[in-house]
Amino acid sequence: MPFGLKNAGATYQCVMWRIFDDMLHKNVECCIDNLVAKSRKREDHLQDLRMVFDRLRWYQLKMNLLKCAFGVTLMSS
Repeated sequence: MPFGLKNAGATYQCVMWRIFDDMLHKNVECCIDNLVAKSRKREDHLQDLRMVFDRLRWYQLKMNLLKCAFGVTLMSS
């Protein structure tokens, strides 16, 4: 990528680590250019999402709704 954007993914990940430091591996996972809000219990998920959205709003970050997926369930066997 031109103009020094070769490390955009690493820069994004570093910023997300700083913003979500207290939530990482509990309610949030961040990998390259993805941000995943997760919850152990279904009933806690809306509250966890609200915390993530509040944090994004505080840092004036926006999400592209076309790239978002909500209500994804992953069950481990």
